Amino acid sequence: MYNYHNLNDVEFEELCKDVMQRKLSANLRLFSKGRDGGIDLTDNTHSHNIVVQVKHYIRSSYANLRAALKTEMEKVNKWSPKQYYICCGMELTAANIREIYEMFSEFMMTDHNIVTLNEIDDFLQNTENADIVRKHYKLWLYSSNILGEIYNQNVFVDCETLLSDVNEECKSFVPTHIYEICIEHLINNGTLMLTGGPGVGKTITSKMLVLYFATQGYRIRYTTNGDIANIKNSLSHDKEQKEVVLLDDCLGQHYFKMKQSQEDELLSLIKYTKLFTNKKLILNSRITIFNEAKERSYEFNNFFEQKKLVNYIINMDEITSLEKAKILYNHLKLKKIPADYYSSIIENKNYLKVVQHKNYTPRIIEHVTFEHNYLRVLPKSYFNFIVHNLTNPHDIWKNEFEQRLQNIDRAFLTTIYSLTDTYIEHDILKKCFLKRVSTMNNVDFTVDQWSLVLSRLNQSIINIVDLKGRQHIGVINPSVNDYLKLVFTNNLLELHAIRDSICNALQFERCYSKEELSNIYYQLIIDETVHEIDFVDIHQKNYFITSKIFEHHIKNTNYTPIIFDYLLNSYYYNNSHVNGLTHFEVLSALLSNDFYKFYSIDQFIYSKDSISNLLEDVDLDELVMTINLLNEFFKAQETCPPWFEQICKEKLYESIRYYFECADTSEYCDNYNMGDLISEHTRSYWDSRDYEEYVDKSSVVSDLEKKIISDIEDEVQEKLASLEEKFHQLLQVPTNFNVNTTDIENAFDSYFRDPYHESYRGNSMNQSFISEIEAIFER
Repeated sequence: MYNYHNLNDVEFEELCKDVMQRKLSANLRLFSKGRDGGIDLTDNTHSHNIVVQVKHYIRSSYANLRAALKTEMEKVNKWSPKQYYICCGMELTAANIREIYEMFSEFMMTDHNIVTLNEIDDFLQNTENADIVRKHYKLWLYSSNILGEIYNQNVFVDCETLLSDVNEECKSFVPTHIYEICIEHLINNGTLMLTGGPGVGKTITSKMLVLYFATQGYRIRYTTNGDIANIKNSLSHDKEQKEVVLLDDCLGQHYFKMKQSQEDELLSLIKYTKLFTNKKLILNSRITIFNEAKERSYEFNNFFEQKKLVNYIINMDEITSLEKAKILYNHLKLKKIPADYYSSIIENKNYLKVVQHKNYTPRIIEHVTFEHNYLRVLPKSYFNFIVHNLTNPHDIWKNEFEQRLQNIDRAFLTTIYSLTDTYIEHDILKKCFLKRVSTMNNVDFTVDQWSLVLSRLNQSIINIVDLKGRQHIGVINPSVNDYLKLVFTNNLLELHAIRDSICNALQFERCYSKEELSNIYYQLIIDETVHEIDFVDIHQKNYFITSKIFEHHIKNTNYTPIIFDYLLNSYYYNNSHVNGLTHFEVLSALLSNDFYKFYSIDQFIYSKDSISNLLEDVDLDELVMTINLLNEFFKAQETCPPWFEQICKEKLYESIRYYFECADTSEYCDNYNMGDLISEHTRSYWDSRDYEEYVDKSSVVSDLEKKIISDIEDEVQEKLASLEEKFHQLLQVPTNFNVNTTDIENAFDSYFRDPYHESYRGNSMNQSFISEIEAIFER
């Protein structure tokens, strides 16, 4: 018989769910006691055709079980299921079964609806159900007594370090879908590489894979010191001898200490084990080091590219919230978190916020459930303590940043942070990084440091994504940015080093405070070092320089060509995201007495082509302000060019038409009651004694379209109101235009959708997800 005593209540319920689903050929869902009044498993939350009551009671007596079942009788009568089953975690006598059956015979087909522990075990002993046993690892782990053999050198060779605390780890381990995929792959293929970032569970997953094969008669060999050659030599040449090799941190703790021959030795071992069907090879490595090895060794990289060895990456985004919930619960149970601390997690279903937190990792969960850590706070503050650690996972990234990375890698990460919180274009980051590296000492410039760093850090601390055909790079987790922010705050030497190597305009606002920026920008313009800075494009550069010139009242004829280029080609540049002067304010400064003559603006302002360019592609609001500004200037000069009014007329007409064509009709739909519009266009009549209603959709859409066009016309007139009368007389507002009616039709259709049906369908999926997590914590 399998050993069921180490299953906690959640794990036993999960086991019974898998067993009963297969027995009944039905899909069952697990529920919390509070949600459904006591149901553990059911096929339907509304009809309760099948109800399965799970009674753990492995270490209890029949008297206690009978008393508990008697309290269920009233609930079962209320549910009135077609079939009621009891899964019991104890062995029952024939008399026990008969007594229980008599309690619930009205809802049971036979006394076989009472499933005892013996029957569960008989079911699981059937080879057809081996997959269920494999899924519930504690069954085979504790039944095999394999943990009692961990110091048996005939089974576990040199595994003391690996298995020193495995007993405790087994109790908190949750077999995720990645773990199950790895087992299946090893059975079929024999070798795999497991990689991932810090704290995601590489080592514990590797250990559990090893233990599984140990129960299948495999001899285990292990090393974490990189002594690959000795491992290979120690393997048996007997084809029938079952052996598993686990290479923990197979490429070394630190890639910069890795032996030059490490990849070759590893490939030799991989190729060797693949010769034997009874040899299994499990490797794990931090992905930074794995990427470094692929970069350094062509053959090693080629081995993975050709899928001769499969690499599985443990990514927390791919671990389900339910699996995360089980990990959290197991740690809470294993560490025996006091009830008052546990209550803080249950309150307001706070556990949902924990498992859905963007920075969730098993390492953080382990950290917050250690007694010496949680006792730092009061019980009522325990949930906030957990969230604080998830939100500020400094310890994890501090260790990785300070102990695991080379100085050049750290410089790479701070360079990313100096540019963005999200993703930055590959070429921009590369130039900034190389500028930063050029100021560093003891860097080998004979090799391509950019490619080496990128390869090492990819999928460990950074991600490389393709956006519109161009590579962009960012950190893998928002918590990395949180830590790097602390580096910027606390490490002034590194901050100054970044500042000294700035070569992109994006870096200034991230490396200086708002109070410091004004003087920094002033110095850039005064000493003309602004030309050494990269901008997104020439328009951003033109705007930046021109706006800062007038912001700081700088006179330098070297900038005259840039000012003219700005006026001719960049006046339309969208500067809404910049804290600086608006285009209108820049133009106002240019036309002031202080700068007009100095920068020879008259050469621009009286050129027909120049003014035409200036007013091209400017949005309606800014166009009106600019026309008014120029008009006031010409009036003051008493020399208005004869072509000015005609250009204004043409540009206003184009801008108004564009305003209509680009109007977002969905925003206007909300201004009207769709129900009232539909009522106005609904005809009622009797047809064959039935009362019918017909809604003329096209009329509703047409009516609303006219109303929206009227609204837009009113907006346009309001925007034009500040123009002088002569412009109104010249201007003919377009009348023959249409707006996009697709959004109007969508607004009509959405009115007739059954909101309850959509809400129910959406919530049913969500509710299923939440219910299973509630069932874990609320018991």
